Amino acid sequence: MSSTPRVGVWFAATFTIFFTRALLFSTWLARGPEIKDALGLNTVQMGFFTMLHPLGALLGVIFSSVLVHRFGTKVVTLTTFGLAGAAMFSLAGAIVGGNALVGGVSLVLIGMPMAIADYVGNYEGTRVDKAAKRSVLSAIHGAWGIGMLLGAGLSSLAITAGLSIATHYPIIASVSVVAAVAAAFALPRHPHEDISAETKKQNRQLSIRVWTERRSLTISLYGFAFIMAETSAGTWVPLALTQTGFSEASAAFAFSIFWVVTTIVRLVGGVIVDAIGRRYTALVSTLVTAVGVTIFMNEGSPSVSYLALVLWGAGMALGFPMAISAMADDPQMAAARLNMIMTVVYLCAVSVGPILGAIGQAVGIFDSFTIPLIFLLISAALSKVTKKEEPVTA
Repeated sequence: MSSTPRVGVWFAATFTIFFTRALLFSTWLARGPEIKDALGLNTVQMGFFTMLHPLGALLGVIFSSVLVHRFGTKVVTLTTFGLAGAAMFSLAGAIVGGNALVGGVSLVLIGMPMAIADYVGNYEGTRVDKAAKRSVLSAIHGAWGIGMLLGAGLSSLAITAGLSIATHYPIIASVSVVAAVAAAFALPRHPHEDISAETKKQNRQLSIRVWTERRSLTISLYGFAFIMAETSAGTWVPLALTQTGFSEASAAFAFSIFWVVTTIVRLVGGVIVDAIGRRYTALVSTLVTAVGVTIFMNEGSPSVSYLALVLWGAGMALGFPMAISAMADDPQMAAARLNMIMTVVYLCAVSVGPILGAIGQAVGIFDSFTIPLIFLLISAALSKVTKKEEPVTA
């Protein structure tokens, strides 16, 4: 990373945005069984209830680029975390009061601003990555894993200590909002925040054009494979492990190793990218992930399953950050392309779980992982598209 204080603070601010998003998400998700019981939901209803978060996120990400161009990342960060924090308070109250309707609305209102904050984090992350003169984007993405692990760990401690959701959620929400406010004020002001009305009109046109542009579509397909790999792991790996003799506790532990490996590789991934380049990092990521998924599908011994998850997590760690980095090569196209791939992310988050679940019900949960494996192999063939693109000059 550059030694200039501005870049260091910029990196820390962007890192914090990723971290606090994950902390909020992991906190409410980790106490899912309590939420299910408090709201009187059956398993199917709980499945639909949890989908309200990504549905809200999908709605939010559609407007993320427009909002950032209109108000700037500082204002958008302050607003989104303020709304998400308030919604966490509302969710806590709904759970305590047994009101599923208010709880559902609260989840939507958490998902919407957090998706916009996700866009802000990636938007700023690609810029600090360029300013640092070395690869730091994967480390910024590593903040998500740290937040997920810390949120789950603190939730476990809260449950053990008998801390109610009515107390736990507001504490985490308050801490997250304070951290996000500090991050927002640390973000630099960009020239694009003072652009003309004509340029804003051109940006809106670009947001439509990218959906027919070959490079944008190809990179999005490449990135989609990794989001599918991550989503399918989070949704179905713990359940799959319990079908091979793992207890629920040991399955949860095995999956935590998956996330620890993913986080570590992301934190140090910049060294790999700088050593072999983005294109070959993208290719190796797809192949290692595919090997991990293939080994996991063979339903081997516990040690083989652990090995599979280590490879799956290590390979998956850098794939999506490479897609984000490639989308931001051309400054004129970056905002529209980032908005596009973030939309793809949340479409995947909403759809992959139910689709793989239906396939798993028909042919078996392990065989359902054939779908993400196929997409990974396609992405290996497409990895060349992540080669650095030189901006087009007139």
